[in-house]
Amino acid sequence: MEVHVSLAPETLFHLGPLPVTNSFITMLIVMALLILVGAAIARNAKLIPGRWQAAYEMIVEFLLELVDGTAGRAAGRKIFPLIGGIFIFIAFANYVGVLPGVGTIGFYENEPVATAQHAATGNEVAAVGQAAAATAPAAAEEGHQVLVPFLRAPNADLNMTVGMALVTYVTVQILGIRQHGVAGRIKHMANPAFLFPIEVISEFSRIISLSARLFGNVFAGEILLGVMYALASAIRVAIIPFAVPVVFIGLELLFGTIQALVFALLTMIYIVLATEGGHDDAHAEAHAPAPVAPQPQAHGAD
Repeated sequence: MEVHVSLAPETLFHLGPLPVTNSFITMLIVMALLILVGAAIARNAKLIPGRWQAAYEMIVEFLLELVDGTAGRAAGRKIFPLIGGIFIFIAFANYVGVLPGVGTIGFYENEPVATAQHAATGNEVAAVGQAAAATAPAAAEEGHQVLVPFLRAPNADLNMTVGMALVTYVTVQILGIRQHGVAGRIKHMANPAFLFPIEVISEFSRIISLSARLFGNVFAGEILLGVMYALASAIRVAIIPFAVPVVFIGLELLFGTIQALVFALLTMIYIVLATEGGHDDAHAEAHAPAPVAPQPQAHGAD
């Protein structure tokens, strides 16, 4: 079994000048399923939850407690839709990547091997000799068949993870400016002043770190699963072809959840750091009700 690894997502067709990739199609499917399932659960919500409603409420309650405990109740309720949406989308997009048929069902197309021939240096070509040079054009035209899957995990596409990282970056800047103002945001980053260039570099580096971390883990998981499938199918001893992939699929589900949680938590932390110490906090503290001292109870005769 041949394992074909493509760093870039494969283009299925074009809408005018825009290429439509397999990872983009999977992203649309994941978004549609989340919207439909969420709407169905909300429409059929009951006081005594059923199985699906209980699972949904458990996820929401876990995320809400996490956000409230980090950002505070007032600020946490404002950013919770973003944090919860990021976690749920990334987690389910990663889960879809291990479903049967994703990355394995598609069509074959001819891939020329000219790039491999051109990669050789001049000395290597000379060492091969005239016979190999004569057969190179034929091999380049012949090429080999590679599978182009109809579906691919959305987060195995660097474009997708960069897009989500840009959403996080823009949201952090907007909320920071809304909290402190433009001058206040700059002053907040330049405290002390000599740290301002470092803070600017740090802000932009978050785009790279968020996108590269998620893409690298999901893409590496795809490669690992492909290698394990190939090894298991080649061994064909007892239950090894079935047991080995199941173990690694379970690990991928665990890592997919962890990566979703890391991305969501980092987004929340960046927002909290950008908005801390603002006017809204001072306003909330100024209008907070004063604690009421306990009154002594009178002990009367029964």
